[in-house]
Amino acid sequence: MAQARPGHPALVCGERTWTYADLWSQSAATARALLFDGLQQGEPVGLIGENEAAYVCAYIAILRAGGVAVPVNAMLDAKSVREQLALVGATVVFVGKVASDVRQALEGDHIIHQLGYATGLVGSRRLPAVIPKANCSIMLTSGSTGRPKGVVHSHRSMLHGCLQLASTFPFGPAERGVVFLPLYACIPEQVLPTLCTGGTLEILPGFDVDRVAEACTRATTLDAVPTVLRRLIEHAPHDKLSSLKWVLFASEVMPVNLLRRWWDELPGIEMHQFYGMTEALPLAGAPHALLRAEPSTVGRPFPTTGMRVLVDSSHSDGSGEIIASTPARMTGYFNDRIATKSAYTDSGELRTGDVGRIDDRGLVFLTGRRKDIIISGGINISPGEIEAVAGTHPGVQEAVVVGIPSDRWGETPVVVAVARPNQALSAHELVRHCRTHLSSFKKPSAAALVPQLPTTGIGKADKATVRKMIADGVIDLVFN
Repeated sequence: MAQARPGHPALVCGERTWTYADLWSQSAATARALLFDGLQQGEPVGLIGENEAAYVCAYIAILRAGGVAVPVNAMLDAKSVREQLALVGATVVFVGKVASDVRQALEGDHIIHQLGYATGLVGSRRLPAVIPKANCSIMLTSGSTGRPKGVVHSHRSMLHGCLQLASTFPFGPAERGVVFLPLYACIPEQVLPTLCTGGTLEILPGFDVDRVAEACTRATTLDAVPTVLRRLIEHAPHDKLSSLKWVLFASEVMPVNLLRRWWDELPGIEMHQFYGMTEALPLAGAPHALLRAEPSTVGRPFPTTGMRVLVDSSHSDGSGEIIASTPARMTGYFNDRIATKSAYTDSGELRTGDVGRIDDRGLVFLTGRRKDIIISGGINISPGEIEAVAGTHPGVQEAVVVGIPSDRWGETPVVVAVARPNQALSAHELVRHCRTHLSSFKKPSAAALVPQLPTTGIGKADKATVRKMIADGVIDLVFN
């Protein structure tokens, strides 16, 4: 793109616009500076900070220098940042806008480069050739279920995933996307497909309803998660959102009532969904027309992706864990052979950890996560099924279902929900609604209403925190 469209805007951040020529030359200068400072081929390089154009430049520079980019969640505390960098052996770190204690914690035993480092330098040193099978990125898991893991991707897997997305959804040179999800998470799904197809990205520091709505008046698309889309449809001026042509979303199951609300209130915007995971990038896609026909599906597998279900007899609907094979899968977990081996079946397919089914049309439907499955009286219950029912109550804005200990059943499902503004919803009413529409063994035993649900860094509902808040008595359940 730097040769085909050198003067076309690649990145817009504040008052500055980076053309493709700018991005290519400045990432080359940064790559040469890294090599001059002794960066070795395959060496991990940390990257932490708020969203800004220099973050994207540094990410590309690390890859062009033959290093391995390690984006770190800027919302982590100083101790966690050090632990994640130590996990992958990264001693060189690009640092942008972070808390002062994080920066201080890295000083002394890390080589710190400020974002924007060496971008003004020029040189003619030849950059190393890209080797497709070489590692290019380590994506760090959140560690919510244990010790964080480093998911390693090669240039080949990253490019394959990028091209899958770019060929399925309306990416292109005329598109302008709004970036507000944290760059440590959204580079593979939004930044790379846009840049590989000659589009433009306006980068915002983070999510703010008014700021995002204003940016939408200059854009054609955005990438989001359902929790964020709910906030936009409820609080952003619709005349500003209506400038968009299409929206891409992923990361958690989209409630059908929220999807229909976007269609009803903003009918000119196409909604597109993809399903993937850190270990396998995109696995399935549901373009707008498919979603209109089947709103509850996450789509069909991409042409180079194989997916099937390990049917579990404990699930009455024939669902089970979804397993997949794809060229966009990870090469493994960094320095963790045991975890890597357990992530695959004996036949080499990746265990997604998601529970669902695939119908005779090849459509994939998700019902929950294996780690979220509630085992009540020896029967497996998928929280997603109960969440879908809770979401049909007109007074519910959003809801999650988790399992809590039960002397009688081992575990029992409970609903934690946020009520719509100005709606007279009670926890008792919500429990009754769910119990009326669910099979006996799936009926929740309690519910609670909260002002808002805790979320992860990219805006997904954080079930681990919900469970802890219940255990600590912060969330008061009302039992049936």
